[in-house]
Amino acid sequence: MARVACGGLITVDMLFDVATHPQHGLKTRATGSRMVAGGGALIAASAVAALGGQASLVGCVGDDTLGAFVRGELAARGVDHTLMRSLSGQGTARSAVLITPDGERTIINHRDDALFAIAPEVPDPFPFDAVLVDTRWPTSAAALLHAARQAGKPGVLDGEAPVRLAEDALRAASHIVFSEQGLIDYAGACTASALADVALQLGTFVAVTRGAAPVLCHGPHGAFSVETFPTLAVDTLGAGDAWHAAFALSLARGQDSYSAVRFANAAAALKVATKGGYPTDAAVLALLSQRANGA
Repeated sequence: MARVACGGLITVDMLFDVATHPQHGLKTRATGSRMVAGGGALIAASAVAALGGQASLVGCVGDDTLGAFVRGELAARGVDHTLMRSLSGQGTARSAVLITPDGERTIINHRDDALFAIAPEVPDPFPFDAVLVDTRWPTSAAALLHAARQAGKPGVLDGEAPVRLAEDALRAASHIVFSEQGLIDYAGACTASALADVALQLGTFVAVTRGAAPVLCHGPHGAFSVETFPTLAVDTLGAGDAWHAAFALSLARGQDSYSAVRFANAAAALKVATKGGYPTDAAVLALLSQRANGA
């Protein structure tokens, strides 16, 4: 079983389903609500576990009731949290998330910088088949990616704005996948030519996800794009994190970059089509098979 370490942001999210975005100064009644453990790294680790990988979460929470809630959620999801630290005197990061009927999410997040001020504990010898990190915790991202590079394992960086705060991580990653906002933040534009310039500058595989549009990629053998899967979105929260998780897991299993992007596209399509759930390996493979057979 491929083992993936996911390092970065951990939060507790309060989700509210709303008919429309609230108007300034007015009260709005939600049609539904729930509290879940979230954050990019935690969602990615949950997706890895659901897809049949062995997920380890690297990050920090506070020594509060929200931190305890996160640990309970991770145990239920089958995510190893031995590398997650509880910081004394700190509160766990938290978010309010509004989800409209079209599945689009709006996030308001609060987190204390002290949660990201320390370097993570990286096991030696390196036990993972791949790592996935984000730019929210640059110190952790760099440490995990350097360890992966030294061990000869894939190291994936989720290039979300602000990207340049994680410059050391950018130089250590074997694969960098930007969001549209992330690529604009780093390169000034979200175009194939901008991506090619970044690939030349960093000397590694780079890609950019663009929602329902094809994923643009630039690898050692040049540029290519990978079509996404049509789907009816009901909840886009965590779609990008699930995409990166599936991509990293596919690389950990020894797949090439093109196959990993296809696998990730299928996983993300399934993720946005359900409210709060995570796709399984069998469901992703079935969707890929349907596409291959022209269904």
